[in-house]
Amino acid sequence: MILFEWGTYNALSTLKQAALLGTRITEIPPAVLSRKISPDYYENYRMMGKEYFTLILAHGPYYNLTSERGLKAHLAAIERATLCGAKIYNYHLGKKIGEGDVNAHLEILKKFRGINSEMIYSPEPAANEGEFGTLDEIEELVIAAKEEGIKIIPSLQLENIFLNELNAYENDDLMEASEKVNVKWWLNVLERMDRISEDMIHIRFSQVISIKHGSKVYKKRMPLGMGYPPIEPLAEALSTYFVNNSMEKIVKKVLFIYTGLPDVKYRDLIDIYAKILKLSIDKLMSKKNQREYGRFYASPKMEEEKEEDKSQYNIITS
Repeated sequence: MILFEWGTYNALSTLKQAALLGTRITEIPPAVLSRKISPDYYENYRMMGKEYFTLILAHGPYYNLTSERGLKAHLAAIERATLCGAKIYNYHLGKKIGEGDVNAHLEILKKFRGINSEMIYSPEPAANEGEFGTLDEIEELVIAAKEEGIKIIPSLQLENIFLNELNAYENDDLMEASEKVNVKWWLNVLERMDRISEDMIHIRFSQVISIKHGSKVYKKRMPLGMGYPPIEPLAEALSTYFVNNSMEKIVKKVLFIYTGLPDVKYRDLIDIYAKILKLSIDKLMSKKNQREYGRFYASPKMEEEKEEDKSQYNIITS
């Protein structure tokens, strides 16, 4: 049992190092799946991934999924991800096509299922302007896909949600958007997506800044502490959600993938992992959550009240 499974993206060459650092899950990066590589690479990734980690995820290529070329690339990537032992396929939904977006993406998911029906498909919120993937759209797609028997969970790329839901792309003001997010805002997002995530929730994160190119605004990843959204309210919300989940009768498996810059991703991942765990300590050790020690912590007054209640119950039933 663990509060949350954590990790980052790794090529074959860094799998062992990532495992030695204590990470528990790994993600196959898009570059590995975007081109054909020796079958030995896929087989070695599968074998080492299975030995070192509890789960292998895959990140689909950055091709526009709604184009014929993009769809073909994703289908090939799913085949390669399957050879690598991936159980979850994270992917971008691509550009909006207008009315009927959900139906179009539902048909795409059916083609995905034709390649691997056991894979869990995890659509990611829109990363740039003009893309399909607001929370409303993700929710609608996930519900529709489940009705078709497709294995699917939303991919919560948190900075994308921050940018889209607060219109940061439109306003190009991440500082103003940051003033609108607090612990409650993040918990609302997490709890909303929890309701359609069944037995597993898939969370991803890196901090970003905005870069303007012509009339469009794009995100650029930054080292932890140098971008947006601010880490403090997010880490507090994540620790609250993780602890609350761990105390439920049915505990969902929580996946946390850090998607920061390659040069600093391991340091940043360990920093954010430690921050979330430190914030979780008091919550986990609270009297409320130490259920097995409930009687030990009960005050004499509480014990008297329990005895009175018991006496009243006996009088009523006798």
